[in-house]
Amino acid sequence: MRKMSGEAAASGHRFEIAVDCAAPELLAQAEELAARLGLPLAENGARHQLLLRCTAEGLELLKPDDPQLRGPLRVDFTAGAMDFRRKQPGKELLLRAVGCKTGRPLAVLDATGGLGRDSFLLAAAGCTVHVFEREPVQAALLADGLERARQCPDTAAIAARIRLTAGDVLPFLHEMRTQGQVVDAIYFDPMFPERRKSALVKKEAQLLQLLAQPASPAAEKELLAAARAVSHRVAVKRPAKATFLGEAAPSHSLVGATVRFDVYLSSSGQPSTSQ
Repeated sequence: MRKMSGEAAASGHRFEIAVDCAAPELLAQAEELAARLGLPLAENGARHQLLLRCTAEGLELLKPDDPQLRGPLRVDFTAGAMDFRRKQPGKELLLRAVGCKTGRPLAVLDATGGLGRDSFLLAAAGCTVHVFEREPVQAALLADGLERARQCPDTAAIAARIRLTAGDVLPFLHEMRTQGQVVDAIYFDPMFPERRKSALVKKEAQLLQLLAQPASPAAEKELLAAARAVSHRVAVKRPAKATFLGEAAPSHSLVGATVRFDVYLSSSGQPSTSQ
């Protein structure tokens, strides 16, 4: 493939990323994606640290120079473990954390979409979900997975309850507060810090950590405060033994085997105004 002029605009990445396609008929799609994300097209025979590849099965991310991470990462809501989880929502601590109950669908804002699995589980339980993802490549992967879910009869209705915004959620939360808007619940799953032993981190988590660094403690504290200002219920996913986000003790926690959900409630039933 020919290379686009100029360098990748996504300067926040720690690794060079190029856009590729698996077949000639997908070249136009790859060119459009590369232009939209400000990334170069992959060169024939060149070695690239990360590839964002258009395939007939969907958009995928690869790290071809790493034997441990060579397999593709693709967002798929229609099969495998994701399909199993959406069919058994009663076992999900996430639903309890955001206050979702049978017959009481909520409007939920997912502030850190990632691969969208938690948003999809919330939508499968009947919630309407506005999901934000600020990392452009992750947002593109998520958008592709949602579009394929909309085309599948088994998942179309669920995907229709999800709205994706590619961008930082913080300005949106500030605008909500300015306009006096509130939402039933806000959920976010900050990127876990990198672990020293790569075997302890799943392949997909390692790939996502290559795209962007976890937020600083100060940024996470600001996000939590902004979320609490526009919702009386905020749920935060953390490693089971991690400290509280922003050193703010939650109202209560729901603890699983490896992760926990810290729940922040406003005692007055109204969003908190504390910063």
